[in-house]
Amino acid sequence: MESLWKDVVLNRHKMSMFEVDDEMAGIKMDRFNSKQIIKSKDYIEDSIDMEEVQKRNFTRNIFKYVCSKEQVKELIMEEADLSHVEISLLMGSILKLEIVNFKYSKVAKNDLIIIVSLIPFSQSLKSINLSSMDISNISPRMLQEAAKSLENLQVNHSRLNADQCKSLINGMKNNHKMTSLGLGGQQSLKLLSVEMLASLISQNMKSLDLSETNLNPCQLEAILKQISRLPTMSNLYLKRSNFTKVDTEILAEALSNIEDLGLMQTEFGKGQVDVLFKQILHKQKTKEINLYEVNLKDVDKNLFAETLKTVKVVVLSFTIITFDQMTSLLIAISKGSKVRTLYMNQDLMCKVEAHLLCAAIITLEYVCLMNTGLPRGTVTELISQGLKSKRLKKMLCSGIILTNLKPATLKPSALHLMSANLDSAQLKRLLPEYARAGVRELKLNNSNFTEVDLELLTQNIYNLTFLDLSFAKLKKDQLTSLLHTIKNAENLKELVLTGMDLSLVSLQVLKESVCNVRKVSVQKNFLDKLSEVELLREGLRSSKMKHLNLRYLKMSSSNGDFCVVCEHFNSIEATMLLEMVKDNSKVTELIMTGDDLSQIDEELLFQTILKLKSVSLIGTNLTIEQLTRIVSAAFLSDSLESLNLSSNNLSELPANQLVRATLRMQVLVLESTRLTKQQCIAVITGATTSSRLKFLNLNLVGAEWNFSLTPNLPEEISVVLNVAKKKEDLYIKWDFYSQ
Repeated sequence: MESLWKDVVLNRHKMSMFEVDDEMAGIKMDRFNSKQIIKSKDYIEDSIDMEEVQKRNFTRNIFKYVCSKEQVKELIMEEADLSHVEISLLMGSILKLEIVNFKYSKVAKNDLIIIVSLIPFSQSLKSINLSSMDISNISPRMLQEAAKSLENLQVNHSRLNADQCKSLINGMKNNHKMTSLGLGGQQSLKLLSVEMLASLISQNMKSLDLSETNLNPCQLEAILKQISRLPTMSNLYLKRSNFTKVDTEILAEALSNIEDLGLMQTEFGKGQVDVLFKQILHKQKTKEINLYEVNLKDVDKNLFAETLKTVKVVVLSFTIITFDQMTSLLIAISKGSKVRTLYMNQDLMCKVEAHLLCAAIITLEYVCLMNTGLPRGTVTELISQGLKSKRLKKMLCSGIILTNLKPATLKPSALHLMSANLDSAQLKRLLPEYARAGVRELKLNNSNFTEVDLELLTQNIYNLTFLDLSFAKLKKDQLTSLLHTIKNAENLKELVLTGMDLSLVSLQVLKESVCNVRKVSVQKNFLDKLSEVELLREGLRSSKMKHLNLRYLKMSSSNGDFCVVCEHFNSIEATMLLEMVKDNSKVTELIMTGDDLSQIDEELLFQTILKLKSVSLIGTNLTIEQLTRIVSAAFLSDSLESLNLSSNNLSELPANQLVRATLRMQVLVLESTRLTKQQCIAVITGATTSSRLKFLNLNLVGAEWNFSLTPNLPEEISVVLNVAKKKEDLYIKWDFYSQ
């Protein structure tokens, strides 16, 4: 089966927060037979922690796929390193796709020039996002040609100079297809004439971003006048604009025509907002308004409330408003309004009466009340009323996250609730309500159960799929009762007991309980390492458990293959773990860091490594005898693909043995291993001739014999390194001396 993970040797412990089994099953290509949009972040959330070879192969395989599949129309590669993707693949995406998003991505300068130059020749490309990329080296003429054919061009914060801005606007003048333009952060726009800026508003423009452009009043007025004549404009973003000297009537007339209005951190003069709000109230075209950090305290409270209640999405986060304005708006919302989303992160919120706040909240779909310092009584009422609401989809405030994807049906599978730091009174009031509402995902972090009948909690557990009791306080008998309930909770898929003293209960009770759950995290658990090894052993026996996260041990699973990670084990603990791994066919990857393995029997290491796919023994104080057997196992193994011996002293290991490892491995990591010059030359030469090796990490190797703040690579190594770098599909990391 063709896969995005072709040629990628996985480090599963570094994958995303999502279930690894589901992740890997979803990455198979047959999932995308009808998929038109490919977004790299859909596959690996925590991609920043992947090894370089993984990220590069993964990115390259995405491009190969989208360029070869007709159904794919859109590619989103935000924050991606594209500097090592073949130019032919980058060109293919521009010529084949309709929508390309490279925002925040890294592209080689020459490659970026080629990408932009191809835009006019693409028969399919409609939209490209090059925001937060340095395109200052692109010729003005090239930008002008690109702007002639696109429907959507986003170049926010891309360091355009005045000539580039002029050419881009000139290219748009006869482009009647252009509907969306992002020029946010382009300070060079202020150097253009008023007439030139007015001309950037094309006749079919729907969305325009001129945030943080520092335009002067005359320039702003010219743009606003043009917008007023444009019936198609629906989205306008003018973050950090200064309107104090702009004509109030021109300002209000233009902005009140916009559906989605982004006015974050803008400055208004006296009376300007009143006039704007009157126009918005009169026209009622505005559907979204973002007034983050805007000073609105002088706006009449009745006008404030009557205007904003007609808007579907209202953002008032850290907006300067009065208590009377706030209560007036909440009253208006509670009596019936168009508002469905409200962001009101205000310190004054703590003074609002609970019944008024709740009456407003239950009419909304999305609400954010962070940094409000709400009293416990108000928090309790918010949770209670939120559970009963048939409209509320998400509520976020200090200590609360309530998510209900199907509020109208109140189906149990839809409710997710995090309520942290609840006291006894809140728990007694809310736990029965959680049970009645059918909450399926429940977080009760830092809550104190010692004065609460635990049955109030356990009656919820049988319905739960997710339970997080991190740092909760329970007595010994309560903890035992909780574990017995978890043992029989057939629906529970994920359990978090981090920060709880599990040494209070018997290890047998703990094993029988948590190993019945698919994913378990019990970090900071007060268990000793041998107990953790026993818990891991039971987890590997379980047919249900796929992930176990302990203080010193971690276990994860992908497609039936298990990875075990441990740190800071002594010889007794490590021997016990290695014996278990050796005899367990499920485990295919082992990672040991910071352990002193010098007393471990080398034959045990040999036999364990022989049956694995991936082994990392990082900073484990290995002896020369042990290293010899490990490298022998790497050469003789039919399964081992990846070997990491970083931070071990390999200087006495014969060079020919290291070369043998390069012949069999796909990934070989020898960072900070004190290799001699001769060993380095041999390893690099072996990598060049190896038919399997894809990634060789020699970072910081050589620091002992050639430490310098200035790159000064010995000639004999430089020669073989340059030859190796020319080999296709081989990446050598040598960052101490080169990029």
